[in-house]
Amino acid sequence: MKQQRGFTLLELMVAMSIFAMLAVAGWQVFDSVNRARERAQYHADQLAVLQYAYLQLQQDMGQIIAYQVPSDSADSANSVDTNDNQDDLLAEPFMSLNEAQISFVRFADPDPRYQSSPSLQRVDYVIVDERLIRRQYTDINSSSNDISLDTVLLEGITTGLWQAYLPEVSTQFPSSDLGVNDGMDEEPEVILLPKGVGISFTYEDTPITWQFALAPQPLPDSSNSDDPYL
Repeated sequence: MKQQRGFTLLELMVAMSIFAMLAVAGWQVFDSVNRARERAQYHADQLAVLQYAYLQLQQDMGQIIAYQVPSDSADSANSVDTNDNQDDLLAEPFMSLNEAQISFVRFADPDPRYQSSPSLQRVDYVIVDERLIRRQYTDINSSSNDISLDTVLLEGITTGLWQAYLPEVSTQFPSSDLGVNDGMDEEPEVILLPKGVGISFTYEDTPITWQFALAPQPLPDSSNSDDPYL
């Protein structure tokens, strides 16, 4: 019978070492690919959140209305007609802005759940507890606090700041100089909206600034409308 010869112990140890090195290298490659995929997915999720918040702001700013605050003095204008009361009867802008909040009136999107819905809508954007929150109210009256929808658009933001462009940059609207008078005998022109608004904040250690130019939409004709908000 022919003599049969197997693997030596040294050959087995060398083969096992090679297989172990290949397994470690394969695991490192798989782990790096998995980590890269997780990072890409994380950044994609954060980008999707930012895009949604930006598009929501863009839609609201694109439908903003140069709305005037209803006042009791305006109702009395029909019965009192004196030049002394002209300054008191000047309309005031509904929109208000400070460093942490902006409030305005916009056209309301139709609600498919109802046959008829209000045409105007009051919206607030507030920065509180490192969150950007969109608040939608059931009533455009500034004294009403009936919130119909409260949506958190962004979480984990820092150094949030709202700004108004008049065109100079301001963190307050309306300002103390509300009207612009070009002549001594002319009534001052009331600024109902700034030229634009912007928001600056830090999100995931990345400074971000969004700016929106305001093109106010005209109020619809309310002569033949039953809408209480027109």
